[in-house]
Amino acid sequence: TESKHRRRGGDLKTRSTELQSAVTGSPLTAVLPASTTGKKSIVFPSETRKELAKQAKVTKEERRAQIDERHKYLISRLADGIGLSEQQVEEAIISDDKFQLTEQFFAPSGLKKLLFFYQGVLQQKSNASLRSDGSTNSLLQKKLFITMGSTENFTGTCAFFLRTSDEVITASNVSQEVNFGIFDCTNGNILQGLEFFLSQIMIPALKSQQ
Repeated sequence: TESKHRRRGGDLKTRSTELQSAVTGSPLTAVLPASTTGKKSIVFPSETRKELAKQAKVTKEERRAQIDERHKYLISRLADGIGLSEQQVEEAIISDDKFQLTEQFFAPSGLKKLLFFYQGVLQQKSNASLRSDGSTNSLLQKKLFITMGSTENFTGTCAFFLRTSDEVITASNVSQEVNFGIFDCTNGNILQGLEFFLSQIMIPALKSQQ
């Protein structure tokens, strides 16, 4: 009986070892279909950059086709107020991730304000190489971009458009329905910029709606 017990225990041990080997010892490819273990194509960073650039170009041209007299009015005011060419302003707007905010601003009962910052932004050099610490060479360049006003630090010039009513903004009424202003803190004089903003923009806008 004792020998049978030992043999039975040995059988159990052997069976346990075989089971463990079956679970952990066999390669995963042995139980997977061949199609799931085939090599996947690897997209290199340079190819990714080319594809992203291609998509960005298509998006920009689609947005450029949407530019109408309403956009041109905003572009003209921004160019005059900030000191850029209309071509530079248009390029900045159609390249902006928040481009759709302009459409929301024009819509009936849409956004009450549309803000633009023109200030220094860290830009990665086009030929920048990765440093040993994982960082890249970058430089501060002035950039015009659409903003909600609460996600980026304000360090330069803020150009803004304010609606005077909830009517839909059209090509024929954009100059009457939209007010434009500049809030400049380029030299760090926030108090002076705030005084200008309140006295020249906000108070007149509020009085016009009384």
